[in-house]
Amino acid sequence: MTEKRSPESSHPQENGSSKPEWRIVIELLEKVDLVLLNRLLRRMIYYLFKRNVSEITSVLQMLEPSYSSGDPSDSLYTNVPNPKVDIQSLRHFTHEIFKIAEEHLPQEEITSQIHSWMAQERSRFLAIAVENINISLMDIRETINRFMNIPRGESYLSADEFMNIRVALIRRFFSNNLKFINVAKHYIKVIDFYEILGKTIGPGKGSGKLGGKSSGLILASRIIESEREKNPDLENVRIPRSWYITSDTIMDFIHINALEEVISVKYLESSEVRAGYSYLQQLFKHSFFPPDIINQLDSMLTEVGDNPIIVRSSSLLEDSFEAAFSGKYKSLFLSNAGTRSERMTRLLDAIAEIFASTFGPDPIEYRKERGLLDFQEEMGILIQEVVGTRVGDYFAPTFAGVAFSRNEFRWSPRIDRCDGMVRMVMGLGTRAVDRVGDDYTFLASPGKPGLKVNIKYEDVIKYSQSKIDVLNLNTNQFETLPISRFLADYALEFTGVEKVVSIDRHGNLVPPMGSLLNVEQDDLVVTFQNLTDNSRFFTQVHAILNLLESALGTPVDVEFASDGRYLYILQCRPQSQIRSHAEVPIPRHVPDEHLLFRATRFISPGSLPEIQYVVFVDPAGYSGLASAEEMKHVAVLVSRLNRLIAKRSFVLIGPGRWGSRGDIRLGVPVSYSDINNSAMIAEMAMVKNGYVPELSFGTHFFQDLVEADIKYLPLYPHESGNMFNFELLMNAPNRLTNFFPQESAMEKVIRVVLCEDLLPGSVFTVAMDSEHSVAIGYLRQKVEKR
Repeated sequence: MTEKRSPESSHPQENGSSKPEWRIVIELLEKVDLVLLNRLLRRMIYYLFKRNVSEITSVLQMLEPSYSSGDPSDSLYTNVPNPKVDIQSLRHFTHEIFKIAEEHLPQEEITSQIHSWMAQERSRFLAIAVENINISLMDIRETINRFMNIPRGESYLSADEFMNIRVALIRRFFSNNLKFINVAKHYIKVIDFYEILGKTIGPGKGSGKLGGKSSGLILASRIIESEREKNPDLENVRIPRSWYITSDTIMDFIHINALEEVISVKYLESSEVRAGYSYLQQLFKHSFFPPDIINQLDSMLTEVGDNPIIVRSSSLLEDSFEAAFSGKYKSLFLSNAGTRSERMTRLLDAIAEIFASTFGPDPIEYRKERGLLDFQEEMGILIQEVVGTRVGDYFAPTFAGVAFSRNEFRWSPRIDRCDGMVRMVMGLGTRAVDRVGDDYTFLASPGKPGLKVNIKYEDVIKYSQSKIDVLNLNTNQFETLPISRFLADYALEFTGVEKVVSIDRHGNLVPPMGSLLNVEQDDLVVTFQNLTDNSRFFTQVHAILNLLESALGTPVDVEFASDGRYLYILQCRPQSQIRSHAEVPIPRHVPDEHLLFRATRFISPGSLPEIQYVVFVDPAGYSGLASAEEMKHVAVLVSRLNRLIAKRSFVLIGPGRWGSRGDIRLGVPVSYSDINNSAMIAEMAMVKNGYVPELSFGTHFFQDLVEADIKYLPLYPHESGNMFNFELLMNAPNRLTNFFPQESAMEKVIRVVLCEDLLPGSVFTVAMDSEHSVAIGYLRQKVEKR
């Protein structure tokens, strides 16, 4: 508690001496600016409280209402307005507050505080501006520029005012989500918005946000920056140069092109949305952009020069705590080569295509499932420089991928969920986040990188990456090349290649010594051996994942790329997680004739107690189809069954890889909205036809399954300890024509089996025990509910 000062110490200038400076200011404000006087008064009240001046409490009671009964407890029950204090009482109150200050504080301290608070008034325009929820992009940019141009030492804002301004700016540009704000306000500073708004493109009079992907990346970068000096593992972590298009730009685009009717597309049936999407996309591509947006994009192209760029979706709903939207919207690479006009044309075309994806079938179906259909979705855009190195006509990162702070599918019982998972490839990270039909990615656990998925030499070779995605700067195309050809031509020029490849010497995989490679003699294999065994890369990734999970309060999903020197964070969002990790006991005495499959590899925990239908795409029948059109028709029929059979009452079993891009002979080419009502997706390996499930953990497709709580199971029926009862399904009645009478020709490919047809009164059940790495699918008698 502050001691009361003597009159001598309180009034050093007596008997006609001049008044203290602070008192002159207060008396002047009483005459000319009562509004400012009241703000100074409030600050003094808070200041005296902080200084533990007890008299302030008794003075404040002057403003408390009095009651006729004289009993203060009456205030607990009154439902009438408090009486209004007369103006004379308020003036007396003001004098009393400053009198207490004079009695307890040195004159110079009071004067210093008044000076400080008056100086803060010079910066008050910023607080006023950001509290206007309708302030335009142009006005807020000018306001922040004005604030940043105040000379250092002349700008004063209290900690609480700074916090209020930060929260208002976060709400204005990033999100209204309180969970996001509660984290972001501790990391994102006012000065950060000076840099961010210098890279922001949008309608000058608009009030759009940057969208989920941009917001998540900016927050992650500030979290990492806050710990960089304390943690050496973060020293070489970077964020690529980025530009942000505000979410309301799409609305201006829609209005000037008279496309308002597309906003209601979301209420159409899924089949109608899908049928009209191709035309809608072309309609957007042939529409016009506002001139002010083109001018701002032109300035961006000047900044970026001829570096390749990627144009990425950043919608309001995307990458949020509630919904990830993994892979629902577009991300498009541009080589950014050619004349200025050609570069601008390609950029506008890419932005238009991403705008159109807002109204695509997959995101609309995703929103419908989560009760988000009525939300006015807007599409922001994140434009980033592509990380990588140019070699010849090609451009690509040394390696890229996606990392998760929680490992949902463990390939060793010694791996814990908190050890995380990394899925990575050499070259562009598209092969890590998309499902590809004819290649493999590298999986590792950053917490335990020594516990590898493939241990035997034969398996390492078999499941090594065979193709690389690159940008061709000459043809302006995204291309996929045989990795052997790429390494033969460019290994000696490709920065950091020694971290990615091993030399196959007569059955032994040897990491390169430094950068010494003989591409004419060495047989190079992508193994990431040096990253796993001889670097701190996985320690670094694990540190980043743990830091971001701790700060955000949720497991995270992070996309990254490396140019061989620095590790770049490209995206950060909450990780979709399996909802239940309870282990399910496996029944011991299931009759062989009731057992459909047994699996022992890459098992996740869970169960499906009552499945009514098994939809089975026969591997032999699928491989026997003569054309791509017939294979695509299988996907169409699966999609239609997905809408007709009751949700979560059926499982899909098929050859190879569901939903992969590339060679559709290696898996049925479905998308999320084609399979989103199923209870489980099972992928069957068949040696004869080259069908091999790819461990899709970490792809957008897999994240969709996790988020929707759709189980995933790879089946290897020809491996020891595994089985699949083909006869059980092949001998059962096929109900495909019950759904589609005209599709009898497809009965040899698609079998729709009602479980009661296999065993009267039965249901199909799946039990999955990840602890013992066993899963079975079997028929059991339905238990009647009483």
